[in-house]
Amino acid sequence: MREQRSSSSVSVSTTPSFAVSWLLPRLPALQRSYPRLEVSVLVEQRLEDPGSFSSDLAIRTGRGPWPALLAEPLMDERLYPLLSPALWRRSGRFTDPAELSRMRLLHDRDPNSGWQLWRQKYGPPALDVRRGPRFASSDLLLRAAAQGLGVALARHRLAQEELASGALVRPFETRAVELGAAYWIVRPPASGPREAVKMLLAWLRREAGRPLSPG
Repeated sequence: MREQRSSSSVSVSTTPSFAVSWLLPRLPALQRSYPRLEVSVLVEQRLEDPGSFSSDLAIRTGRGPWPALLAEPLMDERLYPLLSPALWRRSGRFTDPAELSRMRLLHDRDPNSGWQLWRQKYGPPALDVRRGPRFASSDLLLRAAAQGLGVALARHRLAQEELASGALVRPFETRAVELGAAYWIVRPPASGPREAVKMLLAWLRREAGRPLSPG
């Protein structure tokens, strides 16, 4: 049986990395603006089919839209390499992408943010994007980079805290791979969302509409 929830409750399904790095830090501001709104966050990697949707809405990364689901683009994204300050110093504070050939590359499991995208745009052409350890999520990838394990190709939206704190640095400050629409609001087909869901949707659109910080 479904758990009993109030009419002010809303459930959001998203990936662990997006929940930790983008959504949860913004929930206190949402609570101050809408004190009666009760937002529950569910962690789920896969995209559910319409018949088994367990949340009011989902936020997913990828290239939408998806058949049989209501999907709208939420935010764009860009990729760029990051590494720990200590590793950057030990590596000579390089600023030329050719230097990546001698560095250990770190990868997550997202096929839409792989190192081959960077190689296509900035090189070097001989960069072996097959080498280097893999991590299950973007937050693990960023933690591994902060520990000095190598260079991560990171998502700008998810790396802001590490950059602001100085835990990670960008060796190529003005170079990035633009992904376009990379985050989507996804819902099952229905006659219309509840009022609480409409409130959350409006807030998400406002938050996503804030300008992408320079970089």
